[in-house]
Amino acid sequence: MGKQYAILRVQKCKGAEIGAMQYHNDREPGKHTNPDIDQSRTRMNRELCPHADYEGEVQARIDAGYKGTRKVRKDAVRLVEGIVTASPEFFEGASAEEVRDFFEDALGFCREEFGESNLVHFTVHMDEETPHAHFGFVPLRDGKLSWKGFFPDKAALGAMQDRFYGRVGALYGLSRGEKRLEGQPARRHKSVAEYKAESRRVQSELDEKAEQLEAAREELASTRAQLAECRSQVEGFAARFERIKAELAQIAECLSVRGFLGSFKAKLAEFAENPICKAALAAGRDFMTARDGRRAEKVLVNGAREKVVEMEGLSREMGEWSLLDEVGDMRGARRELDSHEAPARPLDNQVL
Repeated sequence: MGKQYAILRVQKCKGAEIGAMQYHNDREPGKHTNPDIDQSRTRMNRELCPHADYEGEVQARIDAGYKGTRKVRKDAVRLVEGIVTASPEFFEGASAEEVRDFFEDALGFCREEFGESNLVHFTVHMDEETPHAHFGFVPLRDGKLSWKGFFPDKAALGAMQDRFYGRVGALYGLSRGEKRLEGQPARRHKSVAEYKAESRRVQSELDEKAEQLEAAREELASTRAQLAECRSQVEGFAARFERIKAELAQIAECLSVRGFLGSFKAKLAEFAENPICKAALAAGRDFMTARDGRRAEKVLVNGAREKVVEMEGLSREMGEWSLLDEVGDMRGARRELDSHEAPARPLDNQVL
């Protein structure tokens, strides 16, 4: 399993952005526009720092704590909005109690780090893909309203994340995000919208891969079935080929002694399980005359031709299956048969 990280990020929030932030965080009906919210789980959200109106709360804290002589500028950073979360795998393996404790410990860190009196809200969202908490605080320190009072430079941001890891992340076995080495370009953290878009893209790719995998599995199953069918067909081809080859060999052996009626009859009787030899034996009757022998011979020759046609048909079938490039054995059998198809010699003057 890869590393699981503790995550804390902050961003500046000015003017009208404050109200929009509350619409999202408090899930105000008709005002938030987040399509990724599972409304059936919204009841599981929790507010750990009760508040009223963000803008009113922010202004009240500024009125109470700001000691500057100048009026606060309209474009001043009035609220620092942050997010606390962890790698999705952490929440997948954590119990409900561990998740609750994680966010309560994070709240404790924010109170100590940014000042309890500055904290406006700490809202835990359980109704999105990965549990997280939004928090906001007014950047007041020593009577000054200033982002730089808390984060004068990037090193200060990194130090704050170090402290969060030490006080919270390490308690739950989480890792700190890898620090940028000196000379490396600054990392650009993705916005929530970018993360969601990236998540949807990755999920879409995963879904596509899953569909491809399922299609491959189905194709593999189909291929295996076809292979089994091919194997059965090839075995059938082989059996038919051997049968035809054996029958042709028996016919050829019978024809080799056709000039000797006694031997001819005996050989046909020996191969009587061959339908063609059996038919030739019946056609020769008593094998007493040359005519009896010619009748039997004619049955054998015609039967051999039929077997050749059958062999050629089998060869075509095998070729259509494209499993055998050559049918040398079949051609050899054909040549062997052709050698036995010479015109029959008259039997009248041969020894009976």
